[in-house]
Parts: sequence; structure tokens; C-alpha cells
Amino acid sequence: MKKFLVLFAFLPLLSFAEVPPCPLSLPVVYDLSGALEEGTEVVAIVTDLGEISTFSFDTATAYLNINTDATFYYALCKTASGGFTYLYMGPSQVGGSGEVSIQELEPLPSSINAGAKAFGRGTLISLASGTLIFLTGIAMDDGSGWDAFAGFIIGLVVFVYGTVASAAYGLFKGTQTSLKNNREVQRRAAARMSSSSSGISFVVLPVDESIVPEEYLKALHQQ
Repeated sequence: MKKFLVLFAFLPLLSFAEVPPCPLSLPVVYDLSGALEEGTEVVAIVTDLGEISTFSFDTATAYLNINTDATFYYALCKTASGGFTYLYMGPSQVGGSGEVSIQELEPLPSSINAGAKAFGRGTLISLASGTLIFLTGIAMDDGSGWDAFAGFIIGLVVFVYGTVASAAYGLFKGTQTSLKNNREVQRRAAARMSSSSSGISFVVLPVDESIVPEEYLKALHQQ
């Protein structure tokens, strides 16, 4: 019994332990504002090795998340009118004239994940605390069963109210993260307008289909 009490006593502390993020879950993010016409979507991306990369594109912010590291990329894009265009994304010395500078950005945290994480931790702490109270009641029971019953009732109340409070806190954290993301998007937009070309490592350049090497064209159109 003592071993179980010690285990549950440490559960609230263990729930705050941070798990190192997996590198593969952190995409490279590029801001394509100014490089694409309104309504244009990214359809496929191929790396310098001819490999198709998974990605996500947010039309609201023009943020492109690329999940495969490469020296440069070619992208197939679909315009609002249904036509197709191509983009080169890579070092500026490869791009040529007419390119638009883009900068690598840190991924924005997910408001849903932030809220779910806060709710999950709070619920786990409530469950651990309620269970610990119940087990303490069992350990202190003199055989009449009243201490165990009281421990169960109090533990249940702690768990229920703790879960409700955790849900409210999770909603607060999700909203807070969403507001922070909106402010960060605005800050990046303002910084992009006032910044010079120094520190820009990548450019994006619209290119004609005849410019894209054949092996990249085949890979792009297989998607």
C-alpha cells in the first residue's frame, strides 16, 4: 500500500515533465507573402534530390511548412483561375533576377495543442490527487469502512471539480495562444516591410516550365 501511495504522490510532478520534441515534427517554415498572387495554392514540392516533400500551406498567412530539408526546392502552384505556375525556392545566387526574398521562420505553436495540453495535465493532476485521497482513506480506515467511503467521496469531488477547472484553463490557454499567434503574424508582417535583405537566406522566384529540370517536372506532376 505504501508503494502505491508514493507513486500517486509523485504523479502530479511527473505530469509536468517535458518530452523533447521530435525533430521530424518541426517543419521548416517560409513566408511567401508577396511571392504568390492572391488565391494561388501550393500543390506539390520537390527537393534538389528529386524527392517529393510533404508540406502544408496556410493561405491566410502565406506560410509554407516544408517537412524535408534540402538545398533548394521547386514548387508546383495552382492559380485562382485554374492555371499552373512554378516557383524556385533556394539560395539567391541560384535564383537570378526578379526574386522575392523570404526568410525562414519559427513554427507558430498550435492553440489547440496548447489548450489540450493544459486540460490533459490538469485532468491528470485531478485524477492523481483524487486517487491519492481515496487510497489515504483506505489506509487510515479502522475496519468500519467510513474512512474509505469518505476518502472516495472527497476524492471524487476533487477529480470532478479539478476536471471542470482544467477544461476552463485549457480553453483559456488555447485562446491565449491564438491571440499570441495573431500578434506574432502581425509583428512578422511589420518586420518584413521594414527589414533589409540582410540575413535573408532564401529567395522565391517564379520560373517558366522550360526552366524546371525534367526530373523535377515529372516528380511534381505525379502528385
